[in-house]
Amino acid sequence: MKKLFILFLFLITNIAQQSYAQQNKIDSLLTLIKTDKEDTNKVKHLYQLSEESTDNKDVMNYAQQALLLAEKLNYKKGIANAANNIGFVFNAEGQIKEALDYLHRALKIQEEINDKLGIANSLNNIGGIFNSQGQIKEALDYYHRSLKLREEINDKLGIANSLNNIAVIYEIQGQKKEALDYFQRALKLYEEINDKLGIAYALNNIAGIFQNQGQSKEALDYYDRALKLQEEINDKLGIASSLNGISMVFYNQGRIKEALDYSHRALKLREEINDKLGIPSSLHNIGDIYFKQKKYALALTYADSALQIAQAMGYPEDTRNAAELLCRVYKAQKQWQSALRMNELYITMRDSVANAETKKASIRKQMGYEYEKKAAASKAEQDKLDAIAAEEKQKQRIALILVAIVLLLVAVFAVFMYRRFKITQKQKHIIELQKEEATRQKTIVEEQKHLVEEHQKEIIDSINYAERIQRSFIATKEILNENLNDYFVLFKPKDIVSGDFYWASKLNNGNFALATADSTGHGVPGAIMSLLNVTSLEKAVETHTQPADILNATRKIIIERLKKDGSAEGGKDGMDASLTVYNFKTNKLSIAAANNPVWIIRGTETIEIKPDKMPVGKHDKQVISFTQQEIDLQIGDVVYTLTDGFPDQFGGEKGKKFMSKNLRELLTANAHLPMPEQKALLETTFKNWVGNLEQVDDVTLIGVRV
Repeated sequence: MKKLFILFLFLITNIAQQSYAQQNKIDSLLTLIKTDKEDTNKVKHLYQLSEESTDNKDVMNYAQQALLLAEKLNYKKGIANAANNIGFVFNAEGQIKEALDYLHRALKIQEEINDKLGIANSLNNIGGIFNSQGQIKEALDYYHRSLKLREEINDKLGIANSLNNIAVIYEIQGQKKEALDYFQRALKLYEEINDKLGIAYALNNIAGIFQNQGQSKEALDYYDRALKLQEEINDKLGIASSLNGISMVFYNQGRIKEALDYSHRALKLREEINDKLGIPSSLHNIGDIYFKQKKYALALTYADSALQIAQAMGYPEDTRNAAELLCRVYKAQKQWQSALRMNELYITMRDSVANAETKKASIRKQMGYEYEKKAAASKAEQDKLDAIAAEEKQKQRIALILVAIVLLLVAVFAVFMYRRFKITQKQKHIIELQKEEATRQKTIVEEQKHLVEEHQKEIIDSINYAERIQRSFIATKEILNENLNDYFVLFKPKDIVSGDFYWASKLNNGNFALATADSTGHGVPGAIMSLLNVTSLEKAVETHTQPADILNATRKIIIERLKKDGSAEGGKDGMDASLTVYNFKTNKLSIAAANNPVWIIRGTETIEIKPDKMPVGKHDKQVISFTQQEIDLQIGDVVYTLTDGFPDQFGGEKGKKFMSKNLRELLTANAHLPMPEQKALLETTFKNWVGNLEQVDDVTLIGVRV
């Protein structure tokens, strides 16, 4: 069953029971699933596939299939195993609430069926999440409960994992001697069972202890041993951790160039595998090295990125480390106010991670656990003697009771059988009639169900086909990559098809046009309208190159095409849109906008290009030309175009709209981030805002960095 990983400083501390089987094992499981009936064997095979998979998307896919089938079959062990692995993926992606929900569900079922190994694994996983959130007392409680169960069933790998996790708590609390003892005990167990992944991580953790104690030679020796094993088994997460650790040893030795090289290699690998737990740590290390080189601007960039991600993910240790580095950077730049603010954040996070009460709790917990083991061994011997004596007495009582019960049952059974015979004769005819009626009704229901399912499938297939057609009309990735160096597109239709669309074209004068539009309606009607709007834009750019002229011509085409729509007023549909035309030779941006604004972020300044208050379509202002606005762009400017879906979305604690003001402030605060990180931040913000509510409209937001 998948285990959860917890990061402390640069050490991976929660070892995964992962399989490194060859690809043919996965292929054979896929073959079995195709021929399996919908029974518990298929659940097991789907679960095994989720275990073998290393990509989180595959893990989630197979685990969810296993969960659905296990629920259908009421196969409790299958439900628990699948829920555990789904929790693993949610934790890896930083969705802590969802991870805890699934892990607690798995734990409850495992306790019902007395699956001690499953209970121990779930307790360990939940403890790992509490540890990553800085809730040390809760983490210790779950870790010790897991260790106790694993010792009961002699699960050596599980015992080693628990020892490793408890060692991390000691490490966090500054109790280096105790931490080293637990790490070495864990290493010994991993070596006994030849668990290469466990050996590698234990070596890594021991290296971290030596590193923190200033024993560079010993630290490098353990890191090198760990790295060789991790490369042998292609454990990318572990490789990144070892590279990170070696980097910090070099840093402490003053070997700055080598330290920077290893830190960048670690960051690149963590970004490649989307290791959200480790990325803030690598960003902090690189920022710290640049600070030592007095490259304060670079140090500020990396430290600020580390802080943003750590705070967004809720990691107290990484938040503390990033705040401390930013404080030093701001002091070096004589930005005293900012330095004070970062120092206050550092103190707050430091106290939350390592306070006196938590340190005492870990010691008390360990002492209590050791005493409990000794007391349990002594009591077990006495209980054994008492049980033998009690068993003899109980046997005598049971024998007498059984004789009385048997005699009573014989008498009752005789009376019951006589009465039952009489009743059965009367009921036989009624039951036969009921069976005939039930069979007839079942046949009718099944036929109706089949008919409904067929209609539903036809509708969904038609909409999916319509979505593929619509995508062929919007801007392709090829044309955007060809004309834009650094950009992102956030496109979230409310339904499968969308009234929103984004469109791009190379104009006759060589300039590049990009439209972000919201057609009338959403879903299927909106999608049909979007196709009309796109074809009208394409017709307009055949003869026009200025954005205002293009929108004017597009409006005429739309009005003309909708004259015969059957309504009395004749086609009042159309779109709200912003059309931006880039001249990359002169860095000049020309804009025409209908109801949708354009925002340009320049450093900490926001330039708003206000739209004309009329749509591209029939309107009482349709004879008025759209306004053309021009602006000289600067290197580093970020141009944002959007529809009203994001700001008009209801959500949050009070179920209110997100509002344009809040969206503009969010973009301004994060415009310095790389474009993929901006997109990820916007997606997370939107998802959290919507919560349990529904998405109310299509959402489109495009960012272009000059």
